[in-house]
Amino acid sequence: IATGFDFLSREASFGIGESLIDYHPRDSYGYAFVVGILNTLKVAVIGIVLATVIGTLVGIARLSSNWLVAKLASVYIEIVRNIPPLLQLFFWYAVVTESMPPVRQALNPLPGVFVTQRGVWFPVPVADPAWAWVGVALLVGIVAAVAVRRWAAARQARTGQPFPTGWATLGCVAGLPFLAFLAGGAPTELDMPQLAGFNFRGGVAISPEFFAILMGLVIYTAAFIAEVVRNGILAVSWGQTEAARALGLPGGLTLRLVVLPQALRVIVPPLTS
Repeated sequence: IATGFDFLSREASFGIGESLIDYHPRDSYGYAFVVGILNTLKVAVIGIVLATVIGTLVGIARLSSNWLVAKLASVYIEIVRNIPPLLQLFFWYAVVTESMPPVRQALNPLPGVFVTQRGVWFPVPVADPAWAWVGVALLVGIVAAVAVRRWAAARQARTGQPFPTGWATLGCVAGLPFLAFLAGGAPTELDMPQLAGFNFRGGVAISPEFFAILMGLVIYTAAFIAEVVRNGILAVSWGQTEAARALGLPGGLTLRLVVLPQALRVIVPPLTS
């Protein structure tokens, strides 16, 4: 009966790679509280992004004209929403700890990637000053892309002439970091995981605890987000879609330029919860 619950007696091993701060059972309650806050923030930042993306795609898929796609999305939503989240967390933890092989028989689906009962190891770039400049260039590129899109929207409203914002955004977000990467010497050395004793060393690891709580919360929350998105889209008058089609807009542009901007007014308030 106790199979699958042995993690309750082990030391904390949570997160991608090493924990933000180390914690042991002999530490104080206050220290454990701080560790809990940091781990919660870590899961929240990654989980919110993944759940929003998956939920939006599933919500749109449920309104698809393709019968199979719509039914698959409906089955996912109806099943996941009615399973308690705690049960889902235990399920995902059992998938890793009970179904995956031990360390010495680790699965190696890709070069440098190892899947075991103790988590997933994968290579990461070796620390280099160039990566800091790449990060700075990425932030600058995002800001520049937002500025270009706003300028293009104002220009189109003033002159009626569109501007290729897609290529400009790609150049800012991808081009600037790539130039910084080249200027920094294009470092390509990777820190590869290596089997050392009874575990792997090097690279970055996703622990079973982090995988379980992230997958459980993302999949569970995405089902609710999908319903919010679906109802927000349905709240937009059908006449808006018909008008867009009358202008000759294809289905993808109609959804992106006409329906979703109006649906966001309905989606955002309940989505914040």
